[in-house]
Amino acid sequence: MSSEKPLIKLYRKRTFGDKLSDTFDFVGENFRTLLKYITYLVLPVAIVQTFCMNNFMTGYMESITAITSGGGRNLADMLQWLSSMGLYMLVQFVAIILVYAVSYTMMQLYEQRSERLKGVTFDELRPGVVQKCLRQLVLLVTSIAIFVVIVLLMALLIAASPYFILPVIIIAVVVLPLFVLVYPIYLFEDTGIVSAYAKSVRLGWKTWAGIVGVMIVLYIISSIISGLISTPWYIMVMAKNLLATQGNTSGFVSSFGYTAIQYLLGVVSSFAGSCIMALMCIGIAYQYGHACDKVDGVGVDQDIENFETL
Repeated sequence: MSSEKPLIKLYRKRTFGDKLSDTFDFVGENFRTLLKYITYLVLPVAIVQTFCMNNFMTGYMESITAITSGGGRNLADMLQWLSSMGLYMLVQFVAIILVYAVSYTMMQLYEQRSERLKGVTFDELRPGVVQKCLRQLVLLVTSIAIFVVIVLLMALLIAASPYFILPVIIIAVVVLPLFVLVYPIYLFEDTGIVSAYAKSVRLGWKTWAGIVGVMIVLYIISSIISGLISTPWYIMVMAKNLLATQGNTSGFVSSFGYTAIQYLLGVVSSFAGSCIMALMCIGIAYQYGHACDKVDGVGVDQDIENFETL
């Protein structure tokens, strides 16, 4: 009889390898549960997202063809294409919000329940998912505002002198990782939005290299997996649009069967991309747990509290 795997605690110091191994161990241990509830919430979003994605790609290819042929597109077609792009981005935000809410709620319940996530029901998940979705809306609004301010400041500096271009790029590379931990801080802790950003900068400054390292490695892994899954859909879209630009609208490429297969592959691609986002957000969460224990000793405090309770 095999022994139960050790509990993967959120708040503890980790080496770089531990952050990655804990991320994959958590996903591996709870793969079915994660996939079940992400499917329940995100699959309907992926169906809508694929519709927007197909329209966007079609409009994009038509625009490229019009530009290369020396022609142009009328305003109505451009507005329709831009609206498809805007709707696609909106639906993508919804998918991200749901994936983060489900993943972080499960990470909390994983340590709170004696059976971890075994047998967890949606009724247990619902309060945490709803709360984290609402808090992410606050994060989204404030993040957009901060991003706009940063872009305006960068534009003003570059407009003042072209010599500021390189310093601005360096500053952006250094500063942006400092805000990464605001997501797990604001979703795991009972804190205000300003305090969350302040803590993110404080923890991020002292664990900057770890944040960048985890994000780069997980982004590469996620991009490779997502690219492999998306390739069949992308090939079908490109083939259809290239033939259409050459005036070849007959044959199997224009049939209902081809369109149906392309759409199903698009749904698989969109849904897989959302599932892979869970890997990134869980990795960032363990980086946050490492930073809290390293800088503030949160893991030690929790061990003392648990010992006193026992």
